[in-house]
Amino acid sequence: MAMLPAPALRIPQNRRNAIPLNISLGFSLNFVYLAFLALALVGIECFIGGTRLLFSLPAYGLLSIGAVLTLASVRSRRVPPDALCIGSTLLLGGWILYRSSHSPIEYLALPDFFMMIACLMTYLLTAFYLTGVLEQTVLVAVLWIIAAIEAWVGMVQFLKDPGFMLFGLMRPIGARPSGMYISANNFAGYLVAVALISLSIGIWSRWRAWAKILALYVAAFSLFAAALSGSRGGYFDAIGGLLAFAIGCVYAIRAADPRKFLAVAIGSLVGLVGFLTLAAFLMSHSDLLTKRMQMMMQKDVRIYNWEAALDHIRVSPWIGTGAGTHLIYGRLFRRPQIQSDPVHAHSDYLELVAEYGAVGAVCMAIFLTAHVRRGLLSYSEILRRRIIPSGLHRSNGFAMQLGALCAVAGLAIHSIVDFDMHIPGNAMVFAFVFGVLANPGTERRFVFADRWLTPGAKILLPALGVFMLWRGLPLLPSEYCAERARTALRDRNPIVSIQFAKLGMTPPPSAASSPAPEPQDFLGQCLSKTGGNPKNPNLYFYMGEANRMMGDHLRNPYIQRMYYGRAADAFQAGLKVFPQDENMLVRYGQTLDGLGQFDQAETVYQKVLGLDPRLDALHTYYEAHLTAEGRKAEADALAQKWDAAPAAIDADHAGDSQLLR
Repeated sequence: MAMLPAPALRIPQNRRNAIPLNISLGFSLNFVYLAFLALALVGIECFIGGTRLLFSLPAYGLLSIGAVLTLASVRSRRVPPDALCIGSTLLLGGWILYRSSHSPIEYLALPDFFMMIACLMTYLLTAFYLTGVLEQTVLVAVLWIIAAIEAWVGMVQFLKDPGFMLFGLMRPIGARPSGMYISANNFAGYLVAVALISLSIGIWSRWRAWAKILALYVAAFSLFAAALSGSRGGYFDAIGGLLAFAIGCVYAIRAADPRKFLAVAIGSLVGLVGFLTLAAFLMSHSDLLTKRMQMMMQKDVRIYNWEAALDHIRVSPWIGTGAGTHLIYGRLFRRPQIQSDPVHAHSDYLELVAEYGAVGAVCMAIFLTAHVRRGLLSYSEILRRRIIPSGLHRSNGFAMQLGALCAVAGLAIHSIVDFDMHIPGNAMVFAFVFGVLANPGTERRFVFADRWLTPGAKILLPALGVFMLWRGLPLLPSEYCAERARTALRDRNPIVSIQFAKLGMTPPPSAASSPAPEPQDFLGQCLSKTGGNPKNPNLYFYMGEANRMMGDHLRNPYIQRMYYGRAADAFQAGLKVFPQDENMLVRYGQTLDGLGQFDQAETVYQKVLGLDPRLDALHTYYEAHLTAEGRKAEADALAQKWDAAPAAIDADHAGDSQLLR
């Protein structure tokens, strides 16, 4: 007997597969956004943390593409981030962008300006779209991969080859291990943050056993590599973060199972002390690390940086002097004990106030308060709603929130003595961390601010991406030319340096008028579209210094004067862009000495000595000028006077020497 077919379930046409399709599409788009963010983080971390625009702009471009693509998800319904967190972030970001766009030297402000846009995109992407456990797990795995690369490079530098770097990059020989960063302090800052998040995941998450063991292993080797850096700020960062983690664990156990409270408290204390003891024991077998530990409680050379930063703050206490200007005022208020170039104040807080004023400090205080408050509330809510009722004492959301809070606690300590937030790679990682705190992904009541602030912030994300693609990426060809000009000058190849400097300032000339140093078809096409960047003072410096170098090595006085004249023209043009550039002023003065124009050179030297009166190298250059002019007695008297000045302290952390560019 034939069986009748079962009646089909009637579903309205407009609702068939609606929910599964939306979920599937949203899930897929999230991983597209995640892929662009992950690629941006890997790219920027592997190239000195993005401290040069050449290395940060490509990562910003990848991130911008992901941000623009979020237009496809603007109308999606998700749990919104905390309105106070979003509002405080937009307040801080808005002030940073406004103040940096009104800074006196445009090129010095560009790193902060574009870094702030990149951090806002990372933050909004995390807070609005990457809120699921799976997305955050994948991103944490990406941070692990980066940490593994950084730690491996750092160990090679420590044990075998101090100059080792990937991708043909170079670092000072004999410096402390710094991985793919320039500074060991920023290297330690990244690794400690990854270690704290990994430790929380290894203990509190619901991951499989092998994954939790891997997380604990990542935490251990990250802390070990951070210890090798010799960064005292990194040590305080680790101690503060681990202490915060121990307090968070003890409180959670006390709330979930009071019977285990005493055992866990004692175990946490013993574990923390044991870890620090083991670390101290292992580090005692290295002369470098032993010296660094002994210096932790001594008077630190950073104090002289901070004194200069406090003087800088007094120049414009309310709105600051503008982004990047600590390079100028740090030199002006330099203490004689600091002879390395004070590129940063070695305190994120002091540099923030100096460049962005009290307004910036208030915005930052509101930002930190809002996110720590939201993080503590999420910690408490997850503990109350999930961990205690379930009896499992495990939660992925709890692990991420506790790890993020501990990373922020460590950052808050580290920023007192270092400048992690001025390294684009580290800043983007912490933008992700703050985004996690802003939206734990748990259901909550909507408030009035959610209805008007959240939609606007979601639209802002693709708008920031479009702006970065429009204003940021066109600078990339010019930055490439500047880097090629710099490396050619470093390698004593002045002709190539001059050619690339010219390319970076103007669109490439035709092949008939000036041949390129090598086939530049693609670069030429890019520059024909974007043009050069005549506001980059480095290009004028490289062109002028390359011409001066050629003049120094020629014996024919007529040709020599020709090159000196070209150098003087380049330096004059560069000083119109950056009048306080002491490197350009010194080389300009030397060029005028070569031309025999001693009176003009004297004016230049007096100006540069007024901009940086306590730098020994400038007085040495001025003594050479006096000798060249025939004023040997004055030069000897000046040298004798300067020899009585206080001796400089080794400031291996004071920043890159700008006199060598």
